[in-house]
Amino acid sequence: MSSVPTEGWHSVGEPDPETRHPSAVGRRVPIDLGGSAEPVLPIPRQRPGGSNPRPGSPKVAAGKSAAHANVADPKVAGLIVLGLAGILLAGPATVAGPAGSAWAAHAPSATWPKSQSLADVQDEIGRTRAKLDGSARQTASATEAFNAERIRLAEAERAATAAAARVDRADRAVREAADQHRGLAVSADRAGGFAQLSLLLTGDPRRALDRAGAVDALARRQRVAGTGLRLARRDLTEARRSADAALVGKKKIVADLAARKRTIEAAADEQRGLLQRLESRYAELERQARARQAAAQRARQAAAAAAAAAVARQAAAERARYRQESGVAAVAGRAFVAAPITAAAAAPVGGGGAATAVREAYAQLGKPYVWGAEGPGTFDCSGLTQWVWGKAGVALSHYTGSQWDEGRRVSRAALIPGDLVFFYPDLDHVGIYVGSGKMIHAPRTGEVVRVEKVWWSSFQGGIRPGA
Repeated sequence: MSSVPTEGWHSVGEPDPETRHPSAVGRRVPIDLGGSAEPVLPIPRQRPGGSNPRPGSPKVAAGKSAAHANVADPKVAGLIVLGLAGILLAGPATVAGPAGSAWAAHAPSATWPKSQSLADVQDEIGRTRAKLDGSARQTASATEAFNAERIRLAEAERAATAAAARVDRADRAVREAADQHRGLAVSADRAGGFAQLSLLLTGDPRRALDRAGAVDALARRQRVAGTGLRLARRDLTEARRSADAALVGKKKIVADLAARKRTIEAAADEQRGLLQRLESRYAELERQARARQAAAQRARQAAAAAAAAAVARQAAAERARYRQESGVAAVAGRAFVAAPITAAAAAPVGGGGAATAVREAYAQLGKPYVWGAEGPGTFDCSGLTQWVWGKAGVALSHYTGSQWDEGRRVSRAALIPGDLVFFYPDLDHVGIYVGSGKMIHAPRTGEVVRVEKVWWSSFQGGIRPGA
């Protein structure tokens, strides 16, 4: 599970409050630069008529030198792109001096998009990403609840199987008791009944007492057999009652799972729609940036044209990324819908400990996230950790809440590769720590198993399986 990054967020679904700039509200530029996120700074506006250094002056030369020296720094490059986007959003009135005048002079003849301003598109992108982030978090919680219910279903199936076996044993006991009772009844009938007077008055008087004793023993055996038959029938009734209750419980869990599955499917449809919306909005942002680039070029404004081109390139990259995520989400959604409701499966069995778990985690990179999936082709977060540690010889449940109790707790400082790292107060996300502050995890719908920095601001603790 995870969610979608917004400005000032280090990773998908993981906010870093230390990098969020308090004055960035209302001027955010949600362009993902491909590296670690930087503070979204407000773009300062020069006052009309303010002094600008002439080209060729020492200040300009020094500025060019400093800028050239810093462009190689990806953080500085990120701020430069954000600044260009801010200038682009501000419009020609914010460009002071001759450049601004030229832009303004040629603006009436330029073809500006009238349907929605760049600022409006950016705001809509921010709102959509926030909504997608919230939906992904909720779906992650629903998915882990779904996984927990599958564990309950596995327990219910074991209980139902045990109850059915008890019914079979009780039924055999009833049949055996009935056969014994029937056989004794036939023997008693052949012995001429149990009338003591009849026994004394018939046959050899010297053997009458012997015959009476034998018949009395036969009667006792028949009474014991009758008691055994009644007890066997009572056991059979109780066994059938227990089996019926186990079956009802199992059906209820299946019904609950079906309802949870429908909830996840609806959330998946919503998220896919949001991803497509983001793709569309970035396409609009790219279109408008290209239009402004063309207008600036016609107005011979190289700086403004470069700023527009930078925004267009970033928008195109984001559009492509969301198109890919939308496609992956569609495939994941179809796979989840087609999958039957089943009990949680046993983890694969292997050996080798933490080193094997880490190696197996790397082997899963690039595989799609699917709700409730436990390998080998698709995974959700706890399904991935269950898989890799199963290959390492440790059986884990397919549920973050259970995995939290299936090992020894370790602090952040004590983490070693192979440890599980848990996030959020409800423990609805887990990854595998691989060292150097990084983890491998299955983030959320539309994404694939990947390596990224540990979400320290949401970190709840670590678990060492098998310890």
